[in-house]
Order: sequence, then structure tokens, then C-alpha cells
Amino acid sequence: MMLETTTLPVHALLLAERLDTRALERRGPVLPGALSLGELPGGGRAFAFRWGALVTIGTTLEQTEALAAQLRPHLHEALDVPEHETAQIIIGAAEEGVDEAGTILLRDDTPARLALVAKGLAKSAVLTHQEEMLARTLDRLEAPLAQLRRGRLGMPTRLIVPLIGEAIAARARSSARVDTAAKPDLLWDHPELAPLYATLAAEWELEERTEALAGKLEMIREISQTLLDLTETRRSRLLELAVVLLIATEVATTLYGLIAP
Repeated sequence: MMLETTTLPVHALLLAERLDTRALERRGPVLPGALSLGELPGGGRAFAFRWGALVTIGTTLEQTEALAAQLRPHLHEALDVPEHETAQIIIGAAEEGVDEAGTILLRDDTPARLALVAKGLAKSAVLTHQEEMLARTLDRLEAPLAQLRRGRLGMPTRLIVPLIGEAIAARARSSARVDTAAKPDLLWDHPELAPLYATLAAEWELEERTEALAGKLEMIREISQTLLDLTETRRSRLLELAVVLLIATEVATTLYGLIAP
């Protein structure tokens, strides 16, 4: 006998650096690491995360964006353009996991299972945002590196220092907002869902992408620090040259005064 299944869309939006979920707790139960916003018109469900993410299940993108607009007063450091990730869920599958097409297979639609999917996809959205941000930083470093390969250093300190600050800030945000490689706290209450989350984490490559981000952050820091050191060394040499020229000028002036008739 075939099980009756239902296919639902999932939308994850990274809206801001932080979402004040405390003001929203009256809308639904708090699950470990997630806030359920309850059922939406049309039967969909929504989950909010304090690190600025909103995930809806069983709604259209337009409905998700409308809900995001309602959350705007509770956002801190909202992104200019929200990061968007999508997936598909099949409810009523005989076995849980992810099929070859990337569709998530669930036995039922219990809040714990849906929250687990929501958190995994929200983490993927965070990683995508971090990856794009670091890619922009690396692009900005390409010009001074190209000059360095030609034996020139044309980037002033006032431009290098912000890059170092940006790299440090990116590292702080990526680790302080959400540990993308860690297992959800929800699994403490539902250890039977650990295999499902492991499959989702592997599908979205959460651990591998987190490690890659850490490597890129370290590379940006090292490049920025090297450029800064080279710039400071050049400045010191120019200062030394200026002192030598000043002394030479003073000596020349003194000698001229001695030999002048």
C-alpha cells in the first residue's frame, strides 16, 4: 500500500544580523534554538531565528516576504537584500533522508522535524551570505595583489586597515551569530532525529563550507596584514631617506659656508 504524500516548498530568508525573537514569543512555542511562529494562513508554518533568519514551510515566496515585512520592526542591521534559499519537502515518505533531486523526505510534519529542516536551511543561507561577503573582500584585495606581483605597492594604509577590520568583523559575526557546524540543541530532546539532521547537513555541506570560510577568513587576515607590513616598511624607508637627505642638505650647506669666499 502506497503512503499518501504531500509536497511542500521551503523558503529561508536571512533578513538581518539579528532578530529580536523575545518580542515574538507570544506568537508561538519556543523550540530549542528556534521560535515557531505557528500556522500561517493557508496552512503553512514559519520559524524565526535570533540570528536574523526566517523560514517558511508550505507557503509561497510572496507570503514569506509578506511575513518578513511584518518582522521588520524587530530586525537589527537589516540586510539590503535578504539572502534566499529554497528546498522541497515530501511529507509521508517511507524513509527519511534526501533523494537524488535534493528533495527532503520526512515521515511526518511534526514541529520538531520541520524545525530541524528550517534550521538547517537557515544555516545554509547564513553561509551563503558569508561566502558572498568574503568573495567581495577578496575581490577588493585583487588590485593591490596584482600591483605587488609587478613589484609595486600602491595601496595606502588608510585603505588596507579597513580590510583588516572587515575580515575581523566577518570572523566575529560568523562565529558569534550561529555555529553553522554545530548540531542543533533540538537533538537533545529528539535524538532519534540525529540521522536526519546528519543527512541534511551533508546535503547542504554545512561543515565543509564552515571550514572553508574559516580558511578564507584567515587568508584575508594574512594578506591584509602582509600588505600593511609592506606599506609600513615602505613608509619607514621613505622616512629614513628623508632624514638622510635632510642631513646631506645640512652638511652640504655647512661645507658651502666654509669654502665660500
